[in-house]
Amino acid sequence: MILTKDSVVTFVGVFVLAFLFHWAWEAVHAAAFVESNGTFAFRLWHCLPMAVSDAAWTLALWAVVGGLAQASGRLPASRLVLLGLLGAVTAVAVERIALATGRWTYNSLMPIVPLVQVGLWPVLQMTLLPVLSVWLSEQLRR
Repeated sequence: MILTKDSVVTFVGVFVLAFLFHWAWEAVHAAAFVESNGTFAFRLWHCLPMAVSDAAWTLALWAVVGGLAQASGRLPASRLVLLGLLGAVTAVAVERIALATGRWTYNSLMPIVPLVQVGLWPVLQMTLLPVLSVWLSEQLRR
């Protein structure tokens, strides 16, 4: 792939939007984790590094579904659906590993997805926000 102005703009746009969406989501749903007990201002600061890694994760998912190859174009709807599905699957894997290794703990505010025994908020986050970030970036570039 040859980098073009459009592809760089899309790459940066996806990252910035993903960062902002993930930061807001993390700060709000952090109240459902034992380790993030505190005020909203504390959670904003505490969740900043997580939002950066979530934005990078979004870029990686976008690249896997062909976003880099089509960075100057638009992803078809089928690729956006695949992006959401990959986000959900990877979120379940990350949550299971983090819970098993004691990286974080849910409190009573976290609804649990019965079949996979992980928190609903992180799975929804990585299902919806990558798709929203890519789609909105494409819309803003038009």
